[in-house]
Amino acid sequence: MKIAIFSDSYHPSIDGVVTQINNMAREFTEMGHEVLVVAPAHSSKFEEHKKGKLKELLLPSISLPTYKDYRISMAHSPRVLKELRKFKPDIIHIQTPFSVGWQGLRYGKKLRVPVIGTYHTLIPEFLMYIPIPFLRHIGFAKYLTWKYSAHFYNKCDVVTTPTQKMKAELEKNGIRGVVVLSNAIDFDKFYSAGKKRGRVKSSKKSKPFKLIYFGRISFEKNIEVILFALRHLLVKKMDVSLTITGDGPALKSLKETAKEIGIQKYVEFTGKMTGEKLAKTVAEHDALVTASTIETQGLTILEAMAAGVPCIGANYLAIPDAISYGKNGFLFRPFDFGDLALKVEKLASSAALRKKLGENALKTAQNFRSEKIVEETLRIYKRAIKLS
Repeated sequence: MKIAIFSDSYHPSIDGVVTQINNMAREFTEMGHEVLVVAPAHSSKFEEHKKGKLKELLLPSISLPTYKDYRISMAHSPRVLKELRKFKPDIIHIQTPFSVGWQGLRYGKKLRVPVIGTYHTLIPEFLMYIPIPFLRHIGFAKYLTWKYSAHFYNKCDVVTTPTQKMKAELEKNGIRGVVVLSNAIDFDKFYSAGKKRGRVKSSKKSKPFKLIYFGRISFEKNIEVILFALRHLLVKKMDVSLTITGDGPALKSLKETAKEIGIQKYVEFTGKMTGEKLAKTVAEHDALVTASTIETQGLTILEAMAAGVPCIGANYLAIPDAISYGKNGFLFRPFDFGDLALKVEKLASSAALRKKLGENALKTAQNFRSEKIVEETLRIYKRAIKLS
């Protein structure tokens, strides 16, 4: 099969969409399928790369002023259309509903190729990055954002989203015929790191008790809640530390906050990290913590679980689809740093509990292996092709 993937987010950015594209493209090409990725370059020039059965066509782009990792590219390109005609895709899979996504949608219709659209990101929560101040604060803007999303996705032949909670949210806001299709994780990479560390088989508590957040460092992730929870634990004389791994527009603000509340020596900001190094770092920690209230699935939660690491997350949107309270981790009330601190204390207090949660976390993560998800994806592709 020939699969064309269109996305407004791609290398060298690091986020859930990019991770998903990487994992799926790897599996597709290893199975013998051909993949063409169309995405923005991080420059003002066209770039073409060929790696075996994977071809990348990267378009000239500029960065969003308020978020440098988000790129704005052209919504039309004769060169892309020419390459697409040459590639002759069997299916077009759109990962984002912006300029590059519109190209995939229009060219799919033009070439009579079935179009799959995946809703990865809770778009109304990203209004804060629009460089028009008053739009960030009005409910009507969120209403318009949902209208825009429905306008885009209802033009696709099939719409997928990673969890049942997001399916309900999309259908509530006018997006029709949504199919649940989980994101995929590189299970083996994180499992191997956990096994080497002894995390999967051992519940031994490290000193200090080591917490980690990894992923996009952006304001909507509410990472400051974790900082205040850490301060609360330190005031109570708990031996605890926090690692924050990643990059993004909130990084400077978080560093300033850590300094202002006097916890900077207990927080390590590592910057961007990928691959085996990231997996090894995650496996070296006792728990993953996330205060995000915008997750459509929570890919980093599943990756941490693959390393046998219990997770603590905000009880909101799709997080409870991944974290089962008292089984593979804990949930806390959104924005309540005191409740988050209590859950960390509970996990740190019992070796038997950590062992149980770590083992169950591993079992949860096995359901999201990329090999399994790619098979489900191919079934959706084949049905769409058959019906076209």
